[in-house]
Amino acid sequence: MRYFLCLALAISLAHTAGAQQFGGNRPSLKWRQVDSDTVRVIFPAGLETQGKRVADVIHRIARSHTGTLGPVVRKINIVLQHETMQSNGFVQLGPFRSVFYLTPPPNSSDLGSLNWADQLALHEYRHVIQNNNFRKGISKAGYYVFGELGQAAITNIAVPNWFWEGDAVVAETAMSEQGRGRLPAFFDGFRALKLAGKDYSYMQIRNGSYRRYMPDHYETGYLMTSYGRLQHGRDFWKNVTDDAVRFRGVFYPFSQSLKRRTGKNAAAFFHASYDYYRQNWNSPPAEPADTLDVNVTHLTKSNGVENFRYVYPDGKGGLVVLHNSYQTIPAFYNIYGGSRPRAFRMTAPGTGFDNFFSYRSGHLLWTESRYSARWGADERSVVVIYKPGSLNNRRVLQHERRCFSPDLSHNLKSVVVAALTPEQRYSLEILDAGTGQVLQRLPNPENWYYTYPKFTDDDQWIVTAVRDSTGRMAIVKQPVAGGNTETLVPFAMKAIGIPVVQGDTVYFTAAFADVDDIYSVPLAGGTVRRHSHRANGVHHLAVADGKFVFSEFTANGFKLLSMPLNAGEPIDPAANHQKPWLQPDFGEGGNLLAEVRDEGRNVRKYAKGHRLFNFHSWLPVIDDPDYGWYLLGENVLGTLQTRIGAGYNRNESSPSVGGQVAWAGWFPVLRAGGDYKSDRYVNINDTVQVRWNELDWYGGMSLPLRLSSGKFYRGLTLSADFHQVTRTRAGNSKYQFRDNNLQYLDLGFSFSNQRMKALQQIYSHFGQTLAMRYSKSLNNIPAEQFFGRADLYFPGFRNTHNIVVQLSYLQKDTSLRYAFSDPFSYARGYSKPFFQHVFKVGSNYHFPLVYPDWGFANLLYFSRVRANVFHDFMSAFNFRNRRHVTYASAGGELYFDTKIGNVLPFTFGMRYSQLFNDNPGDPSRKGRFELIVPLQQLFSY
Repeated sequence: MRYFLCLALAISLAHTAGAQQFGGNRPSLKWRQVDSDTVRVIFPAGLETQGKRVADVIHRIARSHTGTLGPVVRKINIVLQHETMQSNGFVQLGPFRSVFYLTPPPNSSDLGSLNWADQLALHEYRHVIQNNNFRKGISKAGYYVFGELGQAAITNIAVPNWFWEGDAVVAETAMSEQGRGRLPAFFDGFRALKLAGKDYSYMQIRNGSYRRYMPDHYETGYLMTSYGRLQHGRDFWKNVTDDAVRFRGVFYPFSQSLKRRTGKNAAAFFHASYDYYRQNWNSPPAEPADTLDVNVTHLTKSNGVENFRYVYPDGKGGLVVLHNSYQTIPAFYNIYGGSRPRAFRMTAPGTGFDNFFSYRSGHLLWTESRYSARWGADERSVVVIYKPGSLNNRRVLQHERRCFSPDLSHNLKSVVVAALTPEQRYSLEILDAGTGQVLQRLPNPENWYYTYPKFTDDDQWIVTAVRDSTGRMAIVKQPVAGGNTETLVPFAMKAIGIPVVQGDTVYFTAAFADVDDIYSVPLAGGTVRRHSHRANGVHHLAVADGKFVFSEFTANGFKLLSMPLNAGEPIDPAANHQKPWLQPDFGEGGNLLAEVRDEGRNVRKYAKGHRLFNFHSWLPVIDDPDYGWYLLGENVLGTLQTRIGAGYNRNESSPSVGGQVAWAGWFPVLRAGGDYKSDRYVNINDTVQVRWNELDWYGGMSLPLRLSSGKFYRGLTLSADFHQVTRTRAGNSKYQFRDNNLQYLDLGFSFSNQRMKALQQIYSHFGQTLAMRYSKSLNNIPAEQFFGRADLYFPGFRNTHNIVVQLSYLQKDTSLRYAFSDPFSYARGYSKPFFQHVFKVGSNYHFPLVYPDWGFANLLYFSRVRANVFHDFMSAFNFRNRRHVTYASAGGELYFDTKIGNVLPFTFGMRYSQLFNDNPGDPSRKGRFELIVPLQQLFSY
């Protein structure tokens, strides 16, 4: 059992790390491919340049840069997605494939400014190398016994998540001129902990916290993997991971290998890595700056992590900021009040692909996400303009487009956005501020990627940071009326942040030195000047009342600070001002991307039917009383899923076989399948038992729709299935059913509407879920059932509390000729009663008790302990005695939100129910204690 739990844990990790949405692309897309013995790059027509480039980069890496983990090269399928607004990528096993989301991130400080497809190729192909070379020893046995997901399971048990991502960040850093290992902002988290004197344990860093800031596994992983290579050699991790995936040392093989080779286990190795880097952060003290201690009204003080991310002067002596905390969702606040500033909540933005906003003359601007209802890979943005105090204070420019970073002109008539097309063409678009129509698209012959455009005071120019095709950045100004673009800050391989136009000067943040600091350049061109020497990175700045007001990262989140405006000191942005720790040499020979040449690879059509039945894994299912073993398949484009296998029901001692296929390449998702269950039985009474075999053929469709917008995540699914059920007498059973053939229709409806929530909030503060299911026979056998359930979510008395009301209803026919599956959740503490129809109201009050941030042996970590006080009222109608029977209970639940193996979230708990009525079958019982251990969480992959 312990092995299956570990297997489920790691399979869950493999799938939650990233998975292509099933049926996410429009069927009208025409797919092309570049195919070789090393990689098949699959992409929509029109992206031939990107597809060939990715293939060339992959081949260059595969030829000479895999040895640090091993020599094995296996072919990988890479799918390029061009219609999303996400900046991401992943590699998965089950099936073995990679997906690149090609939209570049607008923020250059966090992920860098490299050509995004190049950076994805460097980073994600490192994961391919990892998977290719980790199939050995016990991990190889897992592959042969369970398939690709078996290998994923074993390797995720053996190798910690920080290594997977840290090693990939090292790869992007080692084989390019940049990568996150050369970005000062990438180290802001650990540097903030060092400055605050906070020294968390290895388990705390790995598991994160609901109440304290912890760097993630990317940052932790880079510290540890880079330290390992710099201190112990280029091939150090090849030997460590070889020990781990072979399980040399059954328990904690990775940590044991570190201990044998360095004298330090994983925890000690983390602290050594952290010490190595923080000794480089002993810079001279930063210039004095005042912290703005803002009393944010209308919300509970977080007493922990809160963020002031962007800041603008409001023109009245106050500031406008974006604020959020672990207890509150992001919202815009107007800060006012002099020496003891207070904040007034203006409004809250909806969900977006970028959290940036701008402010001009009382108007807030930001972008919000919009989605295709059916196709998950089709995403867009809309520009929102908000003016507090006006009658129609929120205006959504309805023309959807792929764009970021809006800025309003000073005459309030135009909006400029950084726009992009699915073909990866970038431009500045000027929109009508009233309608959203495109008034002008500025020329961009070099196809620079624009970030954070800003109007000048006279609205004649737009100042913006740009990236060229290699990743070099500059600040340019482009005339609105047409003409030549002028370069203000020359191109260099350094990340540049958000420009601020203040009269005849452009202020901006940049990574010219060891942290992101404040710089300026004259709007007319001239000398670049440095205005700050901060101990940690500046995120965004404003100039107000003769001061710099800026957002700087600390151990408690982004804080607002201010310091006097100063003339600054000249600096050459093209010179190297960074210390050696930001210029690591990992022995890979330098900038590989500069060596990649177009090898003239052929592009040809990719057939959507290629390897539809792509079986990749065979896995156990353990969900007591049902057990099984299933062969799983999915094609590379994610349009066909298959499942074939055998199962066993422990309660009925009944074996079964079955299979299912689902096709999501068209607007509805089509499915068909069959299940054969043998030797089922039911006891009619103490002396009569019926045993039978059952064959269920079914086919149907569903329509999953994503309707999210604003602050709400919404989804609607409609489904319909037809079932043909045949029952035959099993063995030498004396009895059989009168009705051996049944055709029935199964209709489903589900809807979810959930307001976005903060980290510490257990549930959404306003949400609804509704599910209905109706099943009815189509032939002359009377069988019918209706089920409905609604869950309603409301805020509690404190910001982290929730009230949840559950309403459920189930009605079935009284002929008892056929019984449909029972989805009803009965009043807690009671057994199932006899009924024709039953109704339940459940009331719950959820609240956190404590955030332990404690674990043991790197096995189980306790993040939060929470409680729920409940009351259930249920009324069941007994059609035989024509009576309504009441069942009421009340009690409490205690839940432990934990992580298993430092990664997989797992919640378990206990419940006590006090019964106020007689329990069916056991009227003497007035209380019930239950353990809540939902093992199926581990198998929800």
